[in-house]
Amino acid sequence: MSALLAFLAGPLLSALVGLMERRLSAKERQGDLAAELTAQEIRAEIEARAEARKVLIAEQGTLLSAGRIGRLVFVLPLGLWWTAVIVDSIFGFSWNVAALPPPLNEWAGGIVLSLFLVDGAKGIARNLRGGKSG
Repeated sequence: MSALLAFLAGPLLSALVGLMERRLSAKERQGDLAAELTAQEIRAEIEARAEARKVLIAEQGTLLSAGRIGRLVFVLPLGLWWTAVIVDSIFGFSWNVAALPPPLNEWAGGIVLSLFLVDGAKGIARNLRGGKSG
């Protein structure tokens, strides 16, 4: 009886062990593929940042770079609007400057945050790091 069980269990156990090995191998290949995809994404991000840095360095000395023109397109109209609001409030003109509509008022806050807080923090960090101003 035990010989019969050993005979039947041998091929069954071998099949189960083979199945488990194939599953582990498939999971390992899947993990390897995921790791390779992640590595490719990281390399692409590094390459994109390197290209963006090259553009920033190339535009650094020019007065009308794409980055500056892009900022001016948003900052100048907001600056004019804020100036009108402040001058009208202080001197009591009858300009009745309208409030910005809902999406624009949020964007204006984001632009101010970017200009003063983010750029200011970058300047402070740059000064602390290397003593350079820029």
